[in-house]
Amino acid sequence: MSMFKTLSILLAVTICWACSFAPASAQKEAPKDEKLEKSLLWKVTGKGIKPSYVFGTIHMIGADDFYWDKTMDKAFKKTKKIVMEMDMSQQMAMAMQMMKLAPMKGGETLKDLVSEEDYKIIETYFTEEAKSPQAKMTFGMAQNWQPMLLQSLLYMEMIDGPVKAYEMELTSKAKEADMAFGGLETVADQMAVFNSIPYKKQAEGLLEMIQNLKKGNEAANEFAKMVTFYKAQDVDGMLESMQGDLEEMGSQDAMLDNRNLKWIPQIIEISKETPTFYAVGAGHLGGEKGVIRLLRKEGFKVTAVKK
Repeated sequence: MSMFKTLSILLAVTICWACSFAPASAQKEAPKDEKLEKSLLWKVTGKGIKPSYVFGTIHMIGADDFYWDKTMDKAFKKTKKIVMEMDMSQQMAMAMQMMKLAPMKGGETLKDLVSEEDYKIIETYFTEEAKSPQAKMTFGMAQNWQPMLLQSLLYMEMIDGPVKAYEMELTSKAKEADMAFGGLETVADQMAVFNSIPYKKQAEGLLEMIQNLKKGNEAANEFAKMVTFYKAQDVDGMLESMQGDLEEMGSQDAMLDNRNLKWIPQIIEISKETPTFYAVGAGHLGGEKGVIRLLRKEGFKVTAVKK
């Protein structure tokens, strides 16, 4: 596998996975009587925009759990542009940009952030114990990368069998349909979020994840629970059920809320020009400050699309 293909996979699970799996503590829970309908797909209309759709993804999922029904496909074909968190038509340029921005500022390396004993645990896992060939290939060249980038590779460890990435699947569909592409953020935007989290805390999170993976099924069970909510199309339920450490890191605003707020004006402006299919991490949809409720607060009609 080429370096650029490895980095393309990595890009699909960096900031994106963190937001898809965001814990309930990252946002205020919606009142029980106002819980969103169960749907991954939402139609957005009104106030002068072209009818558009917002779809919640999981950025990596087992091939057997990949969910895309006829209703979703029909909505997709009604649009002329696909907009994801980043413009996935520029994967090579994105990979090159990431290579420039991945290193930690100040010249630190992973060895500077953890004890010698903990570093050995991390190194052994990546080089000898990891199932993922991407993880094994990347570790050697990533000693100065932000630890959360390495951590993102480990989510593949919790998926048995073949893996699918919604971004890659939707990119292929969009290219076949000759759709226009767009992105709500750049690689620099997403890497800036990482830089807002202390590197030592990132390294602690990396070590904790490896320790959980070595213990057995704890991390895998949490991932499976999230997938169950995803397949049930319960985006509010996902947020209410998940546990995580964003609040401990003090990063919930940067990882979720602030990004959602920045996306809304872009969604409005893009949708004025052309009917658009927006595909973002499902964790961005639910919650008081999620994309669905924010669009409704702006006066748009946002309707769950079901079979």
